[in-house]
Amino acid sequence: MQRAGDDMAVEILQFLRAGERRRDQRYRSQQVRLSFLGGDYTALNWSRGGFLVVDRIPHLPVGTVVAGLLQVPGSDGRYCFSAELCRREPGTTEIGFRFISPSPALLAALSRTAERA
Repeated sequence: MQRAGDDMAVEILQFLRAGERRRDQRYRSQQVRLSFLGGDYTALNWSRGGFLVVDRIPHLPVGTVVAGLLQVPGSDGRYCFSAELCRREPGTTEIGFRFISPSPALLAALSRTAERA
């Protein structure tokens, strides 16, 4: 019998072998809205694992954890989230965040949005 951690490791290896570095599919529809650090953002792309937004906070160092609210069309209310700034590439105006322990409700809302994308 395999443990859940073993299953995840196998899944990650399969993606790596296929040339994909991300575990979750990205969506380019701009339906996900986020509020954090006093600003409102529309995701340029997003997945169940995180999101990419325009970099309006260039002083924020990679590794910083933010807390905010996320909203998707067709879902009631807004969802609290925590995310870590994990990517800022020189020469771009975009930054990437990965969710930290997203709630089941947030993941369900993103899954429903992905089905409509």
